Amino acid sequence: MLCHTQAETGVAMKSLARVCLCTCFAATCFAQSREPLCPKHIEEPSYPPVARAAHLMGKIALSVTITADGTVSDAQATNVEGPLRLLARSAIENIRRWTFSKPPSAPYKETITYDYEFDESLPAAGGEKNFPVVTRVTFDLPDRVTILTNLSTIETMTSKTP
Repeated sequence: MLCHTQAETGVAMKSLARVCLCTCFAATCFAQSREPLCPKHIEEPSYPPVARAAHLMGKIALSVTITADGTVSDAQATNVEGPLRLLARSAIENIRRWTFSKPPSAPYKETITYDYEFDESLPAAGGEKNFPVVTRVTFDLPDRVTILTNLSTIETMTSKTP
């Protein structure tokens, strides 16, 4: 028959508690998010003309896979439905031309958000004055890109009756 004294049981319980506590701290450290990689080369994105004409705007989150040399091997939109796929396609085409600093491990996953918006402070493109299309891009690196453009004026034909 195996018998333990209260002192031995107490020591064993304290040791078990220490192991559990250390495991919890280690799990917390490993679960923390990694620092995002800094881009080395960025291509400026554009607002797709068809999306502009259709007045499409929205946020596109891309899950990007980066290789050991910093190139993008895969990019997928994670939150896209319906017509926003047009914006997602443009964002994916753009991010594939970026390069990043060497990751600590490969493949390296990163999420980058493209935010397509209309800037109503800009005059509308077209119209009587034929104002040009204006697109402004801001980079909040390493994980956000905002693409702002002006709305377009659609002229309609009116018939003149004699």
